[in-house]
Amino acid sequence: AEEAGAGPAAGAARRVRTRQRRAIAWIAVVLLLGMWGTWAGPRWNPQPMRTLIVPETSDTSIKGAAPTAPRGAYQVRTTTVSVPTRDGSAIPATLKTPLGVQGLVPGMVFVHGTGTSSHQAFAEETDVIASTGIATLVPQKRTNDYSTTHRDYTALARDYEDSFGYLLGSQGVDPRRSGLYAVSEGCYMGPIIAASNPRVSYVVMVSAPVLPIRTQGALAADSYMRNLGAPRQIIDVIAKIVGQQFEDFAYIDFDVSEYQRRMTMPVLMVYGTNDMSMPMVQAPLTLRKDLEKAGNTALTVRYYKGASHGLKVGKVLLIPPMQDVSDWVNGLPSTAHAKPRVAGARPVQAYMGGKVAPAPKLASGMSIVLIVATGLLLVSSAGLLSLAGMLRRRGRRLIDLRGCGRWLHSASAGICLACVVFVAYIVTLAYYATSYQRNSVVVQGGWLLCQATALSAAWLFVGVPFRWREAPGRLSWPARATMAIGLAGQAVLFLSLAYWGLYPSLG
Repeated sequence: AEEAGAGPAAGAARRVRTRQRRAIAWIAVVLLLGMWGTWAGPRWNPQPMRTLIVPETSDTSIKGAAPTAPRGAYQVRTTTVSVPTRDGSAIPATLKTPLGVQGLVPGMVFVHGTGTSSHQAFAEETDVIASTGIATLVPQKRTNDYSTTHRDYTALARDYEDSFGYLLGSQGVDPRRSGLYAVSEGCYMGPIIAASNPRVSYVVMVSAPVLPIRTQGALAADSYMRNLGAPRQIIDVIAKIVGQQFEDFAYIDFDVSEYQRRMTMPVLMVYGTNDMSMPMVQAPLTLRKDLEKAGNTALTVRYYKGASHGLKVGKVLLIPPMQDVSDWVNGLPSTAHAKPRVAGARPVQAYMGGKVAPAPKLASGMSIVLIVATGLLLVSSAGLLSLAGMLRRRGRRLIDLRGCGRWLHSASAGICLACVVFVAYIVTLAYYATSYQRNSVVVQGGWLLCQATALSAAWLFVGVPFRWREAPGRLSWPARATMAIGLAGQAVLFLSLAYWGLYPSLG
């Protein structure tokens, strides 16, 4: 009777001790994963932007020695032309010329940013600018050697320089008053041309990054995530994302300062204050220092309240920036040093863009893809072996996991689900950030869901060895191999997931 009474009590005590040991093991695994995530890669720690730019006035208008033509002063003729390039080919371009202007007019070549490539782009901008008495040329950007992983800014600049030469030779264009209108990424090509071509008499830089793309991208990601109210853990992994090392992608470290330091012509910088992707304070300060190396002090800066990266409010292009650009170009050379030098709405840049530490090579580029693929392959292989092992030979299973299979597959499903939830969360954050939307339920609730699935997956993972230990009888070598393959694949996936900060750390 004592033995019968002691049996259930002893079993209950054993189960309590097992749960306690499993809980301790789970806490240890979670903390180790958190420590790994903190140690394994660079952390994002930007410094506050302590230098400010304070516009002298909110009035952005630019006035020179003589009045300039307003928007709509001239009718515009639009033609499609073929621009010969130095490699013997030709690219299409859209030429707009004002009609009825007395004498020669300034010329302006548009240099595309990332989002455009067609010669039919900038239709609204060129309509306004051409109607003020400036000839505009928008060449096609050749994208046959332009991709996410490879961009040759020097080669692209050659095409735009050929287009510039074509515009200078066009009828009615004044070759002594012609220059460039560069937008965003185009502000890397513009200085390349201006530094070597003395016929470039001015450069307009719209939404210019100035900093290398890796630095600017990290700063943009920081701004977007803070605006969303993203968790600190997500902001911390910015350095791991932007610090990726790729065999190609050399262009993201391109430093345009080398060329800006050789620019001697007047420069106009234009920003929208609602553009969170650009260092709108740091970039003009950097450019000013670069221009001073060439003895150039002719820098004018304008900020437009509520305007986006494309100088739009919503989907509507702002007209004042286009009129100001036109007045500045038409008024040169007197407008090169016209006061105020800085005007418009006050720009805000909370943090400085600095050098981003490189991520480990094992967590960069294709390496991290291969590591995750290896984890998935191992997990899938264990599942297939387990499934094949259910076949019987002489009444016995080929691979008998003795009740461990359900735990092994649950843990595999758990870590795979955690990875899927995290990727979906990151994609959702990117959508909300780039569309300037805010949703605290999605941002905070999604992060809690990511952590909950990651912690649950770790609980299932820790349970597999305990169940293996309690399995009745000794597992055969095929069964042990199946279990080891599955656990190894799960461990690889856990380390990959932990790298992105899903687990809490004491650090």
